[in-house]
Amino acid sequence: MVVNEHEREQAILDATADLLLRLGYNKLTMGDVAEAVALHRGLVYLHFKSKDELVEAVLVRELDRYVETWREQVEADPRGGDVASVYRAMVHVLKTLPLTSAIAARDPEVFGKYLRKPANLFGRRPSTFGMRGFLQMMQQAGTMRRDVDIRAVAFILDALTPALRRTFVAERAAQADPDQPTSDELLETLADLLDRALAPPDGADLANGRAVLLGGLDEVRTALSAALSRQEGERS
Repeated sequence: MVVNEHEREQAILDATADLLLRLGYNKLTMGDVAEAVALHRGLVYLHFKSKDELVEAVLVRELDRYVETWREQVEADPRGGDVASVYRAMVHVLKTLPLTSAIAARDPEVFGKYLRKPANLFGRRPSTFGMRGFLQMMQQAGTMRRDVDIRAVAFILDALTPALRRTFVAERAAQADPDQPTSDELLETLADLLDRALAPPDGADLANGRAVLLGGLDEVRTALSAALSRQEGERS
């Protein structure tokens, strides 16, 4: 029987992504992954030399999916190009990709000791990938006021991400508090506040904003693809 090594590797990555969410990095073992895909542990090590190498391959693949899906959301939105609509698209993606949501929040329950490791992947991501880079692109494109302090806005939005994520998790688990706003209500309110506070007085240049953002996302995907290729080359 011919074994498709690519399919086997993707199955290993799928299992690892699921186990990261269920067990967390600290408890995850290569034995757990091998058992989840019904393989001998040695076969898992043939693909990935260590737990960190395996986890980082999962993170790179997940971030690439995130960027791809975010790009699709922006392209489908008639107002995809101003800060509010782009942030709305980004958060909708986080809502549909639980592991990406954990990455964005740098969830210590999911990533544990990995977050404290020198040169972890979070510190090596493309500089344009974070909220600050996203806002800089929007400001340069003319869809955000020039007098806005990007660092402060990025800090505020990053601080809100864990709270939004808790709402997503509660809704998926059917444990949402009926007296609290839904994630969609929170997102629409936040998008409205962003639009009122950040849009230029003479209106946003949506076409340029969309072009600049999509170009930035393509650059991020290229960087992620290069990172994944390097990982695959090191494993071969």
